[in-house]
Amino acid sequence: MTSLTKMYKWVPQRCPICDRPPTKYLGRRGGSAHREQLGVETEIWRCGGCGLTFPNPMPMPVGGLDQHYAVSPDSYFEHHDTENKTKNAVDFLTQAEALVGSKGTLLDIGAGRGELLHAGVKLGWKVIGIEPSATFAAHAAKLSGAEVRREPVEQCGFPSSSFDVVILGAVLEHLYNPDETIQEISRILRPGGALFVDVPNERGLYFVLGNLYQKLRGRDWVVNLAPTFSPFHVFGFSPKSLRALLAKHGLRPERWFVYGGVSLVPARTGLLSSVERQAAKAVTAISNVGSLGTYIVTWAIKQ
Repeated sequence: MTSLTKMYKWVPQRCPICDRPPTKYLGRRGGSAHREQLGVETEIWRCGGCGLTFPNPMPMPVGGLDQHYAVSPDSYFEHHDTENKTKNAVDFLTQAEALVGSKGTLLDIGAGRGELLHAGVKLGWKVIGIEPSATFAAHAAKLSGAEVRREPVEQCGFPSSSFDVVILGAVLEHLYNPDETIQEISRILRPGGALFVDVPNERGLYFVLGNLYQKLRGRDWVVNLAPTFSPFHVFGFSPKSLRALLAKHGLRPERWFVYGGVSLVPARTGLLSSVERQAAKAVTAISNVGSLGTYIVTWAIKQ
């Protein structure tokens, strides 16, 4: 057992949506099953019911979430465009207001650096953030002036039906208890309130062809998830599994988008890396058409 392996508690995992063991073994991810040896080797599986993808056993960080996220916000979000993200937050909140009928109470789970909270305060929303990382939370509170809590939403004790809008932007794939989180969000959303979710589509063309490419190279590696290295994705959703999770807790998708986004392959030197990068860009461009995109975005309404 390596020193990195000892940093995790390995917990047998059932599908949190279907409450059943996974049935489809996809391959290995991380450590010896990564071209840069990042993280620790894990087995990636898929639920035969809803199609949710996850490690089994699940590597739970012994040091808690700070083991993964105790870094500066600027370092973790080094590829994010802060100015553009702040501008987009205004458009985003305009969509939220149109869906729920007026400005109101908004909860941003995974507030990051606080751009959305900052925009919400300026536009007249009553906003609260949740951010488990101490460094991120401090940055978000300073930027926005809003209340930012560090405990999970399940431990916050918000009253039922107390929010008009809840945001889960690029967060759900990081959570170790997605079913419990969506259940709690449904409880604290008022009827007619809106939940925003943005997740990678692990059944998208990028992942399908990426896994096929690994097989053609004679490897049992997969490109799904990143349980023990940045960005630390531990659950992988598809349109089927995300719809199943939302429906389970009385949330109906009102707006639904699947899009390609940008290539996930980082720039590296070497001929092979260059070919891989160009191929990934081509796949990403193609996946902007149809429903095989790399990302899923939805606004779901509480019934």
